[in-house]
Amino acid sequence: MRNRFSSGRLRRFFPGLVFLCTLLLILSACGGGNATQTPSAKLAAKQILTFPNVGTQDVAVMDPAQGPDSNSAIVVNMIYSGLVRFDKNLNVVSDQATWQISPDRKTYTFTLKSGLKFSDGTPVTAQTYVYTLTRALTPSVQSPIATLFLGNIVGAADLNAGKTTTLSGVQAVNDTTLRITLTKPTEYFLQVMASSVAYALNPQVINKYGNSDWTNHVVGTGIGSGPFMLKTWDHGVHMILVPNPHYYGAKTKLTEVVMPFVNNLSTAFKAYEAHQYDFDWNIMPGDQPAARTLPGYTSQSLLETDMLFFDNTKSPFNHTAVRQAFAYAINRDALVKAVFKNAVVAAPTIIPPGMPGYQPDYAGLSYNMAKAKSLLQSVYPDLSKVPQITFSFPDSQVSPALAQALQQMWQTALGIQVRLQAMDLATYNTATSARQIQFGFTQWGADFPDPYDWLALNLLSTAPNNNGAWDNPQFDQTIAQAEDTSGQARIALYNKAEQIAISDVGWLPIDHQAISAVIPSYVHGVSLNNGGIYFGDWSGVYLLQH
Repeated sequence: MRNRFSSGRLRRFFPGLVFLCTLLLILSACGGGNATQTPSAKLAAKQILTFPNVGTQDVAVMDPAQGPDSNSAIVVNMIYSGLVRFDKNLNVVSDQATWQISPDRKTYTFTLKSGLKFSDGTPVTAQTYVYTLTRALTPSVQSPIATLFLGNIVGAADLNAGKTTTLSGVQAVNDTTLRITLTKPTEYFLQVMASSVAYALNPQVINKYGNSDWTNHVVGTGIGSGPFMLKTWDHGVHMILVPNPHYYGAKTKLTEVVMPFVNNLSTAFKAYEAHQYDFDWNIMPGDQPAARTLPGYTSQSLLETDMLFFDNTKSPFNHTAVRQAFAYAINRDALVKAVFKNAVVAAPTIIPPGMPGYQPDYAGLSYNMAKAKSLLQSVYPDLSKVPQITFSFPDSQVSPALAQALQQMWQTALGIQVRLQAMDLATYNTATSARQIQFGFTQWGADFPDPYDWLALNLLSTAPNNNGAWDNPQFDQTIAQAEDTSGQARIALYNKAEQIAISDVGWLPIDHQAISAVIPSYVHGVSLNNGGIYFGDWSGVYLLQH
């Protein structure tokens, strides 16, 4: 899933690798809305589910090819669907199709179910997916994720470069058979097909309104083939979704889903306490003590890490020792306790728990004041010669308490004053994209559970998301080797690459994020997983008498 609040590149959830059972036991949510109901439990007469879309003023992305942020993804995942999907444990399972993989692992053949339709009754066929994947890679669409996710499809490079208008590696053999051919085996390809970039799109709607305007005409139209369609969108206020009458899967018992937009997380929690919503999620650390006392409180580790990055092209951060000094000066355990109120986990690694490639025994650059000072003085014996350093951050992601705590740690350990610069998110994103940040903050959440999505997409010297222009040839070579292998050998190479990135401080991880919610027992079928709020099969989401 993409960044929860869209720092840097937008995005969100997003190969069928199976997570270790021990990790699943450790990370499984406690309590919540999936508790077993008694045989006598009866459905509520009114099946209208009301819950806030918290931390946003509106849904920003309705085009799946644009890589929805996690707030937008809630709606996108209700309206659209695809060939395959993620289950609660983020394994790939069948949705609209089953699949077969050729012995050389380069050809995927999908067999679609019969009778698939968009919410306006338009059929969904193999040709629909030819259109969807071709459109995503078409230059005029300007998808920020298509080449990163679909770039290994035969013909993708030529299509995206404008040399052709067809995607030769995607063929509709017949109405129910889709064949996709890759340039090389790609371990995470099924996971890509479970992400938004591969959700079926209705060409009739897009052709009617045009690529730049169709998302302004999504209310009441057949834009998706998911379990819901959009009835009302009062921008900046709320959305109302109703069941898709042509949905191919088991039908939901809900008659409506009402989704108010609530930018302030504490406001949402107070509204839940006042019985305005059926459940609340993404609860702030300051509200955690009260939330833990409520029935249905649940928490879950996320596939998301808060990190810092440096401009590696200029002094002082073009020196590895200086970047390492800043890393050794941070007491993560103190931050978790004092600032985050134990709502997150200290992060010595970039890749979080629950991800393939997570290294639970790797200590990284642990807090060491003496080592921090020594490293800084190895470059600047006279600390008065250290250039002015400004730590910039989006004020919606970094609290004053966190910024000031980091500032104090650097001053105490390194003997230098770091200037703080809080910025609104839009301004910060613009400055980050323009490579104008000397020392900044980023928050990365998994699009799909594979280390490629973390390391290759962000830290390769050629990666568009490499905001600090970090360049390490050994790292690049190790990633290239990993993508030419498979299985545990591939994971071992990603482990090596991550250790290079941490020791050379391509990214400086601070904490692995978690999410909390209050889901009372009368709300059935709603829970948390490593991606955030999880609904699964909407036929299992309903309200009980209460």
